[in-house]
Amino acid sequence: MAASLVALFVLAACGSGSAGGSSSPETGGPGGAFPATVTHEFGTTTIPAAPQRVVSLGYTDQDAILALGVVPVGIREFTGNQPSATWPWAQPKLAGQTPTVLPVGDVSTEAIAALRPDLIVGISAGLTQETYDTYSKIAPTIAQPAGFVDYGTPWQDATRLTGQALGKAAEADKLVADLEARFAQVKQQYPTLVGKSVAGVRPSSNDNASFFVWGSQDLRARAFEAMGMVTPAEFNTLAGNQFYATVSTEELSRLDQVDVLVLITSSAQERQAFESLPGYANLEAVKEGKVVVLDDQQSAALSFSSALSLPSVLDTLPGQLAAKLG
Repeated sequence: MAASLVALFVLAACGSGSAGGSSSPETGGPGGAFPATVTHEFGTTTIPAAPQRVVSLGYTDQDAILALGVVPVGIREFTGNQPSATWPWAQPKLAGQTPTVLPVGDVSTEAIAALRPDLIVGISAGLTQETYDTYSKIAPTIAQPAGFVDYGTPWQDATRLTGQALGKAAEADKLVADLEARFAQVKQQYPTLVGKSVAGVRPSSNDNASFFVWGSQDLRARAFEAMGMVTPAEFNTLAGNQFYATVSTEELSRLDQVDVLVLITSSAQERQAFESLPGYANLEAVKEGKVVVLDDQQSAALSFSSALSLPSVLDTLPGQLAAKLG
């Protein structure tokens, strides 16, 4: 669990916030009315009425909830120590409310129960059957859909699943369609990206002798692939049933197989740490000037890979990649 959180960019500092926030979804489930039944990897969850107090338990679930016009009463901290654990691309959706910020680490049942939720969204929470059962005793709980690794649910599935639970299926479908159209536009605007191989990397926070590279089951890699790019098969093999692989710094040259390298870090110190790895200067991408270094907000937006964060990614990253690829 700790390694997964590190790879997700969880910072040591946890945010805090005052209690607040309220949910005001319109009545109507996926079929237009409540009760609504949502299917996920642990079975089905029935939401008896339009939720009024939603807890965003997953690390990135708040974005889909906010995109659908609902302000959670509680939001799980993820990265960046932002106000209300909400980055600038989603801040306007808070409508001046200040949800309670839940910690990065274990969230106690007492903390959740104190928010008096009528829906808990844990799509990106990495829930186990045990934790799902525990939270379900407090309120109807939504886990990730079956078929994906923990923390690897595509934004389309997360948005639609959230929309079903909130009675906003039509709105969710429109969000998905609009953003998929943006990705299609990017592929047309930047044809040089199509078919090019890419590796998203960051230094390991576990030791100084390894680094992380993300595989195709990761949200960041999914975004690259939606732009028409390719994740090398070797990285997917190394990742196995996880969304990222840990590679020894002695094998840094594995990165020579990609056309462009993207440093996805959460601080200037992490960027410097990766650039200081032995052999970094000798990488083909470095020598050819084909390295894109994301700033903190770009890195966070790509890591969230949500219906709210990805538009900001598409405003800048495709052009940066295309410039490096010529």
